[in-house]
Amino acid sequence: MGLQLTEWHFYLYERHASGVDTPINDDAGVLNVLTADDPSEVTCYSNTSGTSASNPMTFTDGKVRFYTADTVTSVDLTGLTAQGHAFFLQGVTPSTHRIVIDPTRTVQELVVPYQVVGASEAIVDTGFDVLGNMMIRDMWLHVTSAGTGAVLDIGTSTDSDGFLDGITVDTTGYPAIDTLSEEAGSAHQVGALLASTTGGNVRKLHKRANATSGANIVYINTTSSSTAGEGYIYIEYRRVPTTGG
Repeated sequence: MGLQLTEWHFYLYERHASGVDTPINDDAGVLNVLTADDPSEVTCYSNTSGTSASNPMTFTDGKVRFYTADTVTSVDLTGLTAQGHAFFLQGVTPSTHRIVIDPTRTVQELVVPYQVVGASEAIVDTGFDVLGNMMIRDMWLHVTSAGTGAVLDIGTSTDSDGFLDGITVDTTGYPAIDTLSEEAGSAHQVGALLASTTGGNVRKLHKRANATSGANIVYINTTSSSTAGEGYIYIEYRRVPTTGG
């Protein structure tokens, strides 16, 4: 007997002041399918034959279609459109098909899951990028499952601890983070992309330098952990509305 699968398909729309929703033609937006009320990723398939699909996945013409085991009756969706709009939907069922974006919202919050699996890990690419029109201003963590001994760095492909540096994630909840400064060798602090000690403790906004430098959002567990752990990374940013980012 073959796999018993459930089909899911979603379409991006933007909502106008008139209340009318219009489709978004998006060929680069990213969707991450998560277990309902849990940061672990759902196993996805690209067809009814059970061919593996990527997760996160990319929109085509503003649409995504995938399959899961029929035991999956609801999922959480987190994503980022090509124009820099973030979204997070909880407890979505297969009968839901629209992801509606507010095009007027400037302040955005991207939710990205993380997992630690025991030993110190190589850098993990989250599948999300810092877009050219994103001005990142803050970041914090929600630890939902403790990774005993785990210490997390979060940054970009050119500065892997540039956002958060040395955050212990071995207790559930929201770890306390030094929000003012980036001190070499210190723990539980904002990284150099968001803070500076030059001329005193100064917070900064981070914007990608160019089209390729530091685009990928990454994390790394820098210390061996005796148990697996997971949680959410919250990335707060301003979406720059002007042409060309």
